Amino acid sequence: MSSLVYEKEGAIAKVGLNRPKEKNALDPGILLDLHRTWEDINQDASIRVVILYSCLDEIFCSGMDLRTAIPVLTRAREPETEAERWLVQVGPHVGEAMLKPSIVKKPVIAAINGYCLTGGFEMIMGADLRVASEDAIFQMREASLGIMPTGGSNVYLPRMLTPCRGLEILLTANNFSARTLFEWGFLNRVAPDRDGMMKTAMELAERIAGNGPLSVQGIIRCWRESRDISWADAFKKELDIGLPVFGSQDAREGIQAQREKRKPNFPGKY
Repeated sequence: MSSLVYEKEGAIAKVGLNRPKEKNALDPGILLDLHRTWEDINQDASIRVVILYSCLDEIFCSGMDLRTAIPVLTRAREPETEAERWLVQVGPHVGEAMLKPSIVKKPVIAAINGYCLTGGFEMIMGADLRVASEDAIFQMREASLGIMPTGGSNVYLPRMLTPCRGLEILLTANNFSARTLFEWGFLNRVAPDRDGMMKTAMELAERIAGNGPLSVQGIIRCWRESRDISWADAFKKELDIGLPVFGSQDAREGIQAQREKRKPNFPGKY
């Protein structure tokens, strides 16, 4: 059984974590598979939106695999497999597999059900939109183990939320419900159950996929590249990215379709 389910439904790619016995713990194999999947999605012009989800009913991800990934990363033993060698040799690519930062050029929607712990929690911080079921539980438990998280949460959470709320998640190592994180602005939607969660994620994905791909990718790129620079530089960045989209084939098709009162057929070309 593959540890990752990768499917394409029209313009939407669905990427499912699928390690039932290990509760979707992130081992070298699944991290390498994720990295290869993100690269394939970038190269496939037909894919416009991505949904990252769990194939399991009770858990999204239990975090980094303590039995495989951690011993190799800490050099407690030498790497033995292709994935383990990749883990220790490629450096920043491991973070890219976990969307730190996101290398995916298309919007990524994380659909979260059940327990979303440590490394799994950190991975969805790198998604662009997040939908959860009512039963979703989020936790960064490292402080309770006497260690410090290093998968991006120290950077993401205080910036994505307010500093005090981000630090509360990190410092207390408590469980946080989907409703709480929705109220705190971390989640876009909360659905009653897993089926409703996937339906909501697909509705968002289909809506986004129907828009101009160059526009959508430009918005994502502008947000990622402008969030840590000055306002003046951010406005310049917006023009640098946005003006070519105005002159694109997508823009001409979108305006023509509006005039003709029909659904646009965006070519995805400048």
